[in-house]
Amino acid sequence: MLGHRYRLERRIASGGMATVWLARDEELDRDVAVKVLSDVLGEDPSYVARFRREARVAARVSHPHLVRMFDYAGEAERPYIVMEYIGGGTLADRIRAGTAEEVDPERLARQLLGALGAIHAAGVVHRDVKPSNVLLDSAGDAHLTDFGIAQPEDATQLTGTGQVIGTLKYMAPEVLAGGPATERSDLFALGVVLQEALAGREAPQIEALIDRVTATEPPDRPASATQAMNLLDTYGDRATTATVPIGVAAGESPRVIELTGRRVAAALVALAIIGGIVAVALAGGGSDHTPSAGGRDQAHHHAAPPTSTATETSTTTTTSTAATPAPTPPPDEKAKPPEKPKEPKPPKEPPGQAKKDEG
Repeated sequence: MLGHRYRLERRIASGGMATVWLARDEELDRDVAVKVLSDVLGEDPSYVARFRREARVAARVSHPHLVRMFDYAGEAERPYIVMEYIGGGTLADRIRAGTAEEVDPERLARQLLGALGAIHAAGVVHRDVKPSNVLLDSAGDAHLTDFGIAQPEDATQLTGTGQVIGTLKYMAPEVLAGGPATERSDLFALGVVLQEALAGREAPQIEALIDRVTATEPPDRPASATQAMNLLDTYGDRATTATVPIGVAAGESPRVIELTGRRVAAALVALAIIGGIVAVALAGGGSDHTPSAGGRDQAHHHAAPPTSTATETSTTTTTSTAATPAPTPPPDEKAKPPEKPKEPKPPKEPPGQAKKDEG
């Protein structure tokens, strides 16, 4: 029993500096996590000072995706910190078990960026972002914890000059070289965490963010968690524009197409062009069916009326099915040459008239 209030039940995790226990708060009747400084380090004033600073850092920042701190006891024989208990295990547990695909990478990125943004806004650099410091609750939400080596920007240096603190795998190149930890180095560590959480899955939006936050040179990374979040939003918009079809797929919600002035103008121009094509087709069709001069039409004066031709052309242009062909006109009759007029026969003389003349 610690502080006559917290009953230790089982060990959750342990490290070189402290051990974390699941405990029962007898006063408030709830489960809590209690981080107890090791006996050996409890005798070292520098580690006791660092442990106290961790408690103060945890108390000064608040965010839905940061583990909350409830209590601290620094004067006890074994200093301890009482925190919120998150019962879903760590992200490192999921990665080791091969079940990291159960974690939504975009959701994870947004929640941890929000947590880092709150820490940085308080003037604190975490310095140890890694999967074992990301706790997952029963709903799958992430909570960043462990401010054991977190350091306010105005804090007194508690380690030797040039001493590197943190987990090597997640350290930014400039920190490995002995440089100071910054917001950009926290973002670098987050990028490595996200890469491991992907577990080989394809996620273009998250991969683009990882490429930016893990750039070798610090100036090539976002300057803050807020900027990184904005980049994530930008990558998401690009992905949606490139992959979502205009048509509605089966089972999907219809996509609303925004009508802008430019789109309306383009549609009107297209309609005008189509109208012009139809007009030209109508005009051309009429000339094809106009009777030619001469031939049977001149001889018999049976020119087709214009209204009939227009009606036939319109029907042929607008109907997609095969129209009934117009009857084939009969062949022209051969023109016969005009008959020569017959010469009038001389009047027939009455009988006996010729004889009379002869005599």
